[in-house]
Amino acid sequence: MTNFEFRSLDIDGYLRKSLPNSFLQQTGKAHTLAIIYPGLRYSCEKPLLYYSSRLLLERGADVLQVRSDYTVRDFQDASQNEKVDWIATDALAAMQTALAQREYYHLILIGKSIGTLAMTSLLNYELHMGKAAIWITPLLYEQELVQAALSFSGPAYFLLGSGDPTFQSNALATIQANTDAQALIIEGANHSLEIPDDTMRSIKIIEECMQGIAHFLDEI
Repeated sequence: MTNFEFRSLDIDGYLRKSLPNSFLQQTGKAHTLAIIYPGLRYSCEKPLLYYSSRLLLERGADVLQVRSDYTVRDFQDASQNEKVDWIATDALAAMQTALAQREYYHLILIGKSIGTLAMTSLLNYELHMGKAAIWITPLLYEQELVQAALSFSGPAYFLLGSGDPTFQSNALATIQANTDAQALIIEGANHSLEIPDDTMRSIKIIEECMQGIAHFLDEI
């Protein structure tokens, strides 16, 4: 039975603004911290991230769900450089605050869409612990993301849909050719890893994705 406490951490993000979050901390010992960075309009309550959290909790990890909202006008009106700095600042603040909660030996970073840009700024951040990455519909057209994935030596797992406009098969092929990254590509799935107008198939895809993540977590 999974037992955890639910609370929020005090995280000062970009321009010292409070960064919303939910911290799910095991009541017993935990040596693994997982941080989930959501998509622009894909929150931690959506299926891919909600069930990823459950899988991590079942395996004894503490889970920080970052609840950044990049749909706000200030972010949308910012320059590209400012947006990159904003995301990176929030990502680092969340990680540092969570790591201070107790002593961890493993860190798992999970990002969805724009959340994978947050991961990009952290993957090669020097930490004396094992790291793993789960990329859910990553923005593979971003060269900095691809370079970060190429230089990351830890375990990595990609979830992608062939019908997603952000899916770049050449970029994924390059990453897999140069690293040990695993990937699950869902044929016809969109950016939410759903099949438009096919609810039952979309539900089965969620199960398929969670089975893939569970297997990955059990291997690392």
